This record gives sequence, C-alpha cells and structure tokens, in this order.
Amino acid sequence: MVAIVIIALIVAVVVFGRRAKDAANRKRAADLREKARADAVGAHERSAEAARATADAARAESEAERLHKEAADKQKAAERANEVSQDRLRRAEELDPDAGNRSDPDGTESRRDRDDDETRREREDDRGDEEGRRDPRS
Repeated sequence: MVAIVIIALIVAVVVFGRRAKDAANRKRAADLREKARADAVGAHERSAEAARATADAARAESEAERLHKEAADKQKAAERANEVSQDRLRRAEELDPDAGNRSDPDGTESRRDRDDDETRREREDDRGDEEGRRDPRS
C-alpha cells in the first residue's frame, strides 16, 4: 500500500509539474506573439519610411534632371547669343572701311567718331522726314 501512495505521489508531482510547465510555455508563447506583433508593426513602419524615401529620391532625381536640362538649354541659348554677337562683330568689321586702319589699339576712338557722324546723319535724316510729314497748317 505504501508503494501505491508513493506511485500516486509521483504521478501527482509529474501531472502538476507538467501543468506548470505548460502554463509557463503558454506565457512564453504569449510574450513571443506580443513581441512578434510589435516587430511586425516596426517592420511595417520601416517599410513605409523606405517607400517615402524612395519616392523622395525619385522626386529629387526628377528635379535634378529638370535642372540639368534647364542648365543645358540656357547654355545652348548663351552659345547661340554669343555666336550671333560674334557674327555681328564680324559683319561690322567687314563693313567698316576703317577696320584695319585704327589709330588706337582697341579702335574705340575711330568708332566713336564714326558713331557720332552716323548718329548726326541719322538725326538729320529724321528731321527731314519729320518736316515732310508735318501738317502744312501748323
């Protein structure tokens, strides 16, 4: 009979031990599930941040491309304007009878004299045109 009591005690200890172990495992499993949920939320937030960063980078790249194109267009316009300017200077030099005979190195004196003569002639021509257009009654 003592053997039966000892066996019953051993069975009771094993059953209670197993129940305690099961309860501890349930608690650990619940903790792990809670941590997994928190990790999933964190992962989702990081994924959303990565998507925002990717969109920001795409916008920045697009803006950079637009600015590069704008800069290239402005450079081309500046080059065209420079070409036009150089062409006009070449034509002016071709037309100018004094282009090779300037007294000062930069040619400003003879140009000024010529510009003054041309301006005076243009003013005289304009006055003549105005006099011809005036109403005879005035």
